[in-house]
Amino acid sequence: MAAAVKRGASPPDRPGRVLITGGGGFLGVHLANRLVAAGVPVRLLDLAEPPESLGSSVEYVRGDVRDSGRLAAAVHGVDAVVHAAFASSRQTADRLRSVNVEGTRAVCATAVSERVRRLVLISSTIVLRPSRRHPFLPGAPLSRLDLYRATRLEAERIAAECAGRGVSVAVVRPKTFLGLDRVGAFAILFELIRRGRVVPVLGDGRNRYQLLAVGDLTDGIRRLVGSDAQGIFHFGAHQFRTVRDDLQSLVDHAGTGARLRFVPSALARTVLRTMELVGVTPLAEWHYMSANGEDSIVETRRAETELAWRARESNATALAAAYDWYQATRAVGGVARTTHPVTRAHRVLERLTWMLPR
Repeated sequence: MAAAVKRGASPPDRPGRVLITGGGGFLGVHLANRLVAAGVPVRLLDLAEPPESLGSSVEYVRGDVRDSGRLAAAVHGVDAVVHAAFASSRQTADRLRSVNVEGTRAVCATAVSERVRRLVLISSTIVLRPSRRHPFLPGAPLSRLDLYRATRLEAERIAAECAGRGVSVAVVRPKTFLGLDRVGAFAILFELIRRGRVVPVLGDGRNRYQLLAVGDLTDGIRRLVGSDAQGIFHFGAHQFRTVRDDLQSLVDHAGTGARLRFVPSALARTVLRTMELVGVTPLAEWHYMSANGEDSIVETRRAETELAWRARESNATALAAAYDWYQATRAVGGVARTTHPVTRAHRVLERLTWMLPR
């Protein structure tokens, strides 16, 4: 194992061993393979079985970040930790807090005690979204999406405190990212396009929503791990158009006869908020931004300037590549192989198409 770099040392030209927590997930696997290709030794910590797509040279540790013994063993001797182990908004409030907050606290404390040089926290642009309260029941708990946002924001605060204890800390806030093995909230969209159906667009689609190809994200994280730049870095596509234009480009690429239909913003917001209030698992951020007619864009200039990073894939090319993968895997096995489940909320969205003219 590579020895940890002493505190205060300059970042190495090539980092020593890197630990990725939550490394068995979509981002972890892509990042591990990216680092290995760059000659960086990698260790992963995850509860799940090692994925088939993981390179054979990657060291894999089965365990939970909340298990102090397994965590200490995983962190021991590494140069850098990329903390990507988080519970999703689909999970319970208790699990959100246990994993996202207490898990992050444990990772940070262990990084300090093991004298790790570098900690990169994978956060989310959801923290930029303002908190909302229940509109009808004053004092009622936040919606699940807001609980998720609060835990991700608290994780960032914990990481910032870790930076004052001798560890070089950076926070990554990526836009919605997609690529091979994960289509997430786009699964229903892709299926409707594949079948040549009506594709609902929430709102008029004239707002802009920046996406991100997973390959561009892992390139940015790789550069960040090897640097000593601290603070918050945003990553998103450099080229993107309106939601209407990007989705029309995808429909044209597929060539299945699918058509876009626009759901009035007021109706879309009512449906989305009702699903939140009755406890249906929330949709993705891009659904909300589209329904509200808001642009959702992050400033990537800092990453471009300090890390010499620039996204290569546009919204259109990232969507087309993900759709092609979805189509190809479905054609082979009859179902798309994806690590990201289609939630009840996405099925509700599909039902909206029944209300639209054919």
